[in-house]
Amino acid sequence: MFAQTDTVSFNGGPITISHDSLQWQKISTNSDTYYTTGFILRNSATYDQDLVLGFPKSGVIAVTIDNGLVKQQLFTGSMLPLHQRSHPSNSNVVRFILPRDAVFRISIRNSPIYSIYQPKKTDLRLQPTTGFEQQDTRRLFWQGIFLGTILVMALYNLFIFYGVRDVSYLYYVLSIAGLGLYLAFYYGFGIEYLWPSLPRWDTFCYTIIVPFTNLARLLFTKSYLRTDILMPRLNRIIHILVIACGLLMVTGMATFITDIDFLNSLITVVGLVGTLVLVLMLVAGLVAYYTDRYEPAKYFITANALLVIGAILFILREMGWLEDNFYTRYFVQIGFVIQVIVFALGLASRYNQTRLELTQQRIEKERMALETEREKKQLIEQQKQELQIQVEQQTQDLKQQNITLEATIHELEDSKNKLSQLNSVKDKLFSIISHDLRNPLATMQSFLKLITQHHEKLNEEEKKKLVKEAQGSLDYLNELLYNLLQWSKSQMHLLEFKPEQLPAKTVIEKNVRLLYLQAHMKQVQIHTHLDEGLLLFADREMLDFIIRNLLSNAIKFSHKNSTIEIVVKSIPAAIEIQVIDEGVGMSEETKQQLLQASLSNSRRGTAKERGTGLGLLICKEFIARHNGELVIEQRNGKGSVFKVILPVWFSQI
Repeated sequence: MFAQTDTVSFNGGPITISHDSLQWQKISTNSDTYYTTGFILRNSATYDQDLVLGFPKSGVIAVTIDNGLVKQQLFTGSMLPLHQRSHPSNSNVVRFILPRDAVFRISIRNSPIYSIYQPKKTDLRLQPTTGFEQQDTRRLFWQGIFLGTILVMALYNLFIFYGVRDVSYLYYVLSIAGLGLYLAFYYGFGIEYLWPSLPRWDTFCYTIIVPFTNLARLLFTKSYLRTDILMPRLNRIIHILVIACGLLMVTGMATFITDIDFLNSLITVVGLVGTLVLVLMLVAGLVAYYTDRYEPAKYFITANALLVIGAILFILREMGWLEDNFYTRYFVQIGFVIQVIVFALGLASRYNQTRLELTQQRIEKERMALETEREKKQLIEQQKQELQIQVEQQTQDLKQQNITLEATIHELEDSKNKLSQLNSVKDKLFSIISHDLRNPLATMQSFLKLITQHHEKLNEEEKKKLVKEAQGSLDYLNELLYNLLQWSKSQMHLLEFKPEQLPAKTVIEKNVRLLYLQAHMKQVQIHTHLDEGLLLFADREMLDFIIRNLLSNAIKFSHKNSTIEIVVKSIPAAIEIQVIDEGVGMSEETKQQLLQASLSNSRRGTAKERGTGLGLLICKEFIARHNGELVIEQRNGKGSVFKVILPVWFSQI
């Protein structure tokens, strides 16, 4: 900012700058808001001065130069196409001649247009045109070399991608291209050479180019470090940031198309997300190398360390959180040059490791093929020996055919008897299937048709209800099939009866644990009462089935927040197991149906649970195998008591 009176020497000649106040004065009208300021220039040198007056990034700047006789109006600003600027440069400058002994009054009007161009301080720069052009020439030279390097490295890695088809190279090329586009925008190559007639795009493109670059960096990190395999947790964070970058790109494009101005906030968010992406890249490299010992990660760390630091400094300077100096402006470019060199080695290392892994996989496949071939030869030899043994055995069988004919006839008689039993079982199974298996299948089919064919017409509550009903039908069908299997084995005498000595406490507690979730879902408490050392002598699997079925039925017909008691005690000449519930109870007619030896009608539980009607029938058969007895008692409308009485000789060795 200029002082009250300031003298600046240009090529040996002084220029006097006088002003009342260089602070921007805000003026608002019905149609516009703009800022004004001004000062007086006096050339006391003996020669004319060719000067450039520079401004910070602004919307549209109108400069009026008045020498008392003639007024000259010059224009510049970031929102003007290049050909409409008085001095066609990416910098916001105007150029004019200050004759010797001349006095000019400079009046400035600043129209921001967008929020990012709101003037914060009066930071004007006056310098000789030769000095400005020298600086601009240096800018074009060094930044042109840097952008040329970016272009060469992008093309180099693109050729490598077409050669090896490793997607990491493609993502790296995209990240390089994104950085090149951003620096072209930042150092004015965009408005000067790429889009000179599109100043609005030059203003908004930052919000699209930077998220695109960050997206490419995240995808490169994911593929290069194999985060989906080595670091699944960090991989989830990468996915979140990928979504964030995509949303920022869409938002930036939407604001450009609709010309909505919230650029200040959007640029801040873009900067913060970019900082997170850079930090995540460095963290991912460190984790991959020091935790998983992934060798290519060391190149990733070395390449990104300086770039990440420089990029973060650059972002913080752009957001106004750090001052503009050499480190905050150029450290990112130094880091990029180092990254390019190191990644040339890192990508080669990763390619070599990938080739090594592929070679090892090929060798392993060949070894497995040889092993398979050897096993096939051994199997053929073994089958040949077995065939010879079979031929010899069949020869002996033919010689003894007359001897075994009578035994065969006897076996046929036994088979006929067994077939008769199987037919009887078949008839019972068909009866059960037609009665109980068909209904849940039809119900579940109906629910699934509703869900699949009318999915879009159902609300979320209806979908949940249908899925719950289908799950209930499936649970009922599963229980029915299990009970059918157990009953069929029992009918065909396929269940081997193996009684053994069993601790009563262990058996009861095990089955209570198995049904804990079912009881917990209905908020039913289960209490056990038995002597610590009480022993049973019974078949383990049959006894488990009996206890689980009786306890499951008690839960099914119990009310919420009720209690089930399991009591095991010695009675004269027997051991008695009682399952006592506080449920719905039953009528005398229902009790008689349950005690019949045939299939009983199933009932629904207090929460509409279905029953198969087979469980209690199987229990009665298993109890009969133990020479025991099933007793059912009603508790005056407050529940039921199911008693299993095993004779004492079955409870002692």
